[in-house]
Amino acid sequence: MIGDCSYAMVPVPVRTRDGEAARAIVQSIGDTVITTGTDCTVTYLNPVGERLTGWTLDEARGQPLDLVLPMISELTRQPIPNTALRCLREGRAVDLEDGVLLVRRNGTEVPVGDSAAPIRSPAGAVIGVVLVIQDESEKRRIGRQLSYDATHDVLTGLLNRREFERRVTHLFGMSGDVATQHFVVCVDLDRFKAINDACGHPAGDALLREIGKLLGATLRRGDTLARIGGDEFAILLENCPRIEAERIAEGLRAAVAQHRFHWGERSFVITASIGFLATNPHGDRLTDVLAAADAASYEAKEAGGNRVRAASRSATDRDLSLGRLHRATELARAADEGHFRLYAQPMVALQHEPSAPARLEILLRLPDRHGRMEAAARFLPQAERYHLMPAIDRWVIRETIALLGLWRRKSPGEAAPVCSVNLDATALADHRLLPMLEQQLLRYDVPPATLCFEVSENAVLADLRQAERFLSNLRSIGCGTALDDVGSGVTAFTYLRKLPLN
Repeated sequence: MIGDCSYAMVPVPVRTRDGEAARAIVQSIGDTVITTGTDCTVTYLNPVGERLTGWTLDEARGQPLDLVLPMISELTRQPIPNTALRCLREGRAVDLEDGVLLVRRNGTEVPVGDSAAPIRSPAGAVIGVVLVIQDESEKRRIGRQLSYDATHDVLTGLLNRREFERRVTHLFGMSGDVATQHFVVCVDLDRFKAINDACGHPAGDALLREIGKLLGATLRRGDTLARIGGDEFAILLENCPRIEAERIAEGLRAAVAQHRFHWGERSFVITASIGFLATNPHGDRLTDVLAAADAASYEAKEAGGNRVRAASRSATDRDLSLGRLHRATELARAADEGHFRLYAQPMVALQHEPSAPARLEILLRLPDRHGRMEAAARFLPQAERYHLMPAIDRWVIRETIALLGLWRRKSPGEAAPVCSVNLDATALADHRLLPMLEQQLLRYDVPPATLCFEVSENAVLADLRQAERFLSNLRSIGCGTALDDVGSGVTAFTYLRKLPLN
C-alpha cells in the first residue's frame, strides 16, 4: 500500500537534508498526506490535503484528526472511526473500508479511500501515524457509469434486455403468495421501419427516445420498463391484478396512438402492437414468458396493429418460430411468383350519373393450399411485418393495368371502368413505384385516368408533406387520387383542402 512507501516512514516536519527532500516529495504528490502524533492530533497536512479538507496546515496543526478529517459511511450515514486509532492499536498499516465519505469543512462530501501506517523512531518505537487519502470521486463516477452502462440501453436510458431479464428472474426466484399476479408486457411499434427509411436513423433514434419517455410516464411507480431491442419495449407489472394490467396495456396503446412525432417539417402518427401475459413465478420459465408476450404483440400486429392482445400459453417457442418462418416464406413466394388473385367489387353512386364511367375497387386475395381465398385483412398485416408491401403493391398495379389493357383490346370503343387500387403507406416512399406505373401504362396503352389510387388517412397523416408530393405526382401522370378511411383521424378534415384529391 502507499502507506508503506519511503516518504510515509519519515516524520514531518524534519530538519535533515534528506528530510527536506522527503517533505518536498510529500508536498508535490497528488494524494492527501496527513501525519499525527500518538494522540491523533494533526502534525502535518500537505497542500493537496488543504484543498481536499478545507483546512490549512496552520489551522489543522494540533487539532484532533476527527475534526479535520471527519468520515461517515455512505450507506448508513454514521461516523466511521479514523484509521489512525486502529493503526496505533494494532501497530501495523491498515486500510479504510469501502463506501466512506469525507465531510469537508464546508459541509460537502467526497468519497475517499485511505491507508494509515505507523511512523517509527530510529529505535523502532511508534511515534505517530501517516495517512494517505485518495479522492475517489472520479473512480466512483467511472464505476457508477460502468454499472449503469451494463444495465441500461445507451440510446433511451431505459433498462436493457439483460437487466430486464435479471429482474424477472429475480422475481421468479422469490417466494410469495401464489395468488399474487405479475404481468409481462411487450410493446412493438408499428411501421417504425418506414419512418427510419424515410427520415434516416437519427429520426428513428429520436422516436425511440420519445416513446420510451411516453411509456414511462404512463406506467405506475415501481413498474419496470426496458428496451429489449430494435423498436421493442418490455414491461414488468409486479403485484398487478389482471383488470389493472389490461387497463395499463390499453393506456399504453392509446398514449402511443395519440402521440405525434415531429421531424423537421414532417409529422408522423405512431401506433403500437401490445401483447401481455400473466406470469406464474413458481412454474414459468423466463424464455417462455417473453416468447409468449412477444407472440401476442406479433398477433396484434398481424391483426392490423394499434391493438392489445393477451398471450396464449398453448404454442411453444419452436411452433411460433416455425409458423412465422413458414408464413414469411409463403408470402414472399406469393409476391415473387404472383400467386395472389385480383377481384373487382362494383362501386355504386348513391345518385345515378348517366355519363359517369363504371367504377370498380380492386381487391386482393390469396388462395390457400385447399383453393380457398384468404381475405387481404388476414395476410396484409403479416406482409407489412415482413416488409413485403412494396412488392405486393407493384404486383397489383402491374396486374390491374394488364387487365385493363386486355379489356380495351377485347372491347374497342367501349369505355373502360375506372379501377380504384389501395396502396400501403410504404408506397408513399417507394421511389420505384411511379416510374414502374408510367412504364406499364405505356406498355399496355391504358389511359392513366382509368386508375384511381387510394391511400389511407393514417398513411397521409403519418407524413403529410410526403403524401402531398406523392399524390401530386400521381395527378401529374393523369391518375385519380382518393383518401380512404376518412374520419379515423381526429384532424382529418383540416388536411382535406391541402391534398390533391379527386
